[in-house]
Amino acid sequence: MSAPATPQGSSTRLLVLGCVRIFQPVHGYFLRRELVSWEVDQWAHVHPGSIYNALKSLTRSGLLEEVGVVAAGPRPPRTTYRLTDAGEDEFLTLVRAGLLTIDDPTLFLTAVNMAFALPRAEVVQAVRTRVALLEEYLVVLATQIEQILGTKDTPDTATEVPRLISARTRGELEWARDYLDRLAAGAYAFQDEAPLWTPTPEQVEIARAAGVGPGVVLAMAEENT
Repeated sequence: MSAPATPQGSSTRLLVLGCVRIFQPVHGYFLRRELVSWEVDQWAHVHPGSIYNALKSLTRSGLLEEVGVVAAGPRPPRTTYRLTDAGEDEFLTLVRAGLLTIDDPTLFLTAVNMAFALPRAEVVQAVRTRVALLEEYLVVLATQIEQILGTKDTPDTATEVPRLISARTRGELEWARDYLDRLAAGAYAFQDEAPLWTPTPEQVEIARAAGVGPGVVLAMAEENT
């Protein structure tokens, strides 16, 4: 069993596509401010300024489209974006690939944040598959350690890298099993399920004032009014 390969930059693509999907139509300034609040520079290694470049690149690739210009008071006009059908397909593809990757931890973290876009049963199955991949990876790492120790021309200190990776993998495996139990018990809300979180009136007002919506955020608020 092996995880699907993903192209370089997939985590940034997924992050921007996913955030546009939540708030669309949305302009770059609001998107940047929202992602900064997610502290993406800390865990996703995405510089806030690169978000604008990502919007332009994804638009050139046909994954986003410009849908209008928002102008409010003295502020400069801002172009708003939304996903195209191809962008929606790419978003879902990246979520599915990200939940299984063991080679791109940033993409995995982003996919966990966006997993709500998939049906619960699909996420549960993906995490089960991930558990199996991690278990297989631990066997591979153990074999590497044995091979290094059994080779006379390789220093034993070379085992410290696979030992460290093994420790990290065991930690993630423990989390994955716990996450799987929580998902199976009904934690969180996924596609076609009633939301467990809704934005506050203040968040809705900020979004509306910024020309954002309806997207997921405002749609959730309207469903609960």
